[in-house]
Amino acid sequence: MLAACRAIIRCLPFLLAALPVYAQPCDDWSLWRAFDNNFIQADGRVLADESAQRYSTSEGQSYALFFSLVADDREAFERILRWTRENLAGGDLGARLPAWQWGKRIDGNWAIVDENSASDADVWLAYTLLEAGRLWHEPGYTAQGNLMLANIRIHLLRYLPGAGAMLMPAHTGFDLDNGGIRLNPSYFPVQLLRAFSKSDPSGPWSAVIENNLRMLRAVSTRGFVPDWVAYIPGKGFQPDPEQGAVGSYDAIRVYLWWGMLSRQDTMSSRLKKVISGMNQLIPAYETSPPLTVDTQTGAISGVSPPSFSAALLPYFATMKNRNAQRLQGERLIAARDAATGVLIGQTPRYYDQVLTLFGQGWMEHRFAFASQGQLAVKWKSSCSAKN
Repeated sequence: MLAACRAIIRCLPFLLAALPVYAQPCDDWSLWRAFDNNFIQADGRVLADESAQRYSTSEGQSYALFFSLVADDREAFERILRWTRENLAGGDLGARLPAWQWGKRIDGNWAIVDENSASDADVWLAYTLLEAGRLWHEPGYTAQGNLMLANIRIHLLRYLPGAGAMLMPAHTGFDLDNGGIRLNPSYFPVQLLRAFSKSDPSGPWSAVIENNLRMLRAVSTRGFVPDWVAYIPGKGFQPDPEQGAVGSYDAIRVYLWWGMLSRQDTMSSRLKKVISGMNQLIPAYETSPPLTVDTQTGAISGVSPPSFSAALLPYFATMKNRNAQRLQGERLIAARDAATGVLIGQTPRYYDQVLTLFGQGWMEHRFAFASQGQLAVKWKSSCSAKN
């Protein structure tokens, strides 16, 4: 049985990367269980905010839905999806993209606070539904995913003169007075766009990937990625007028997405030099990632939360920077909270946990992305007690 299990696992795309394995082949995902218990209500609402308004976001719902699929947790998947559909999409995710923010409004009612959707959440929700349909053989999920994908294509893709097709952060709210727009580099996970090309071959998804590469080359001249970018027709990509050239909480995901990208994807090698800054910085000059980077000067400042280290684990593993990888792993072990022994941070916060679920989950080979973006999950092997 063990030999058969190992043979099947060796066939999965994520073992081709030959990364160190930190988890046993068939163990339970304790970090996901702790996240579910501490950040997801019984009705499926993800608590993504510590303020008095206790906001929930479409981002939080999308990430939780993805992790529940990786964990083969159908019960959690259904309740997260149900809350998202009923509270953020008016009961029909196929008819409208979900509102990005829900919580306690000024009038005291608990409801949608901002109707605008957020494309980072939308692409993860659509992708997860498509992959859930494939992996769980559930055509209803596939249908919902395709409808979401069609709405993303209609409402969030825009052709920019001189830049081509790009994914807008949202349907409205990101246009500039000079005719330009604001873009977020972390909203373009290449592996998800690859999968969309397969599901929607007539769509411009491959072009969006290429255009994103041109954007990153233009704004990451020192190897670091900014949180936000402005594009002005006739002038090209510029520092964002609101946040400047700073890279921090948003940009950390760009390194994460690239680290988890299949090495068979041609974009893996093409992006490597573009985002090489962290690899050159650690451990030659720093032992852990900074909180902020000025992407134009390379100046760094602040101490990042430990979750930045988690997000960089796949990045350093793919860069084959073993010293940096080891240091980040040690930092995460030291950062576990005393109450659960698995959540990250003395006061565990939502965003720290999701970055860690992504980074550590991939390092533990719980999931990976194939060259065309398909999700590979550990529970599909014969080791799964549920198969």
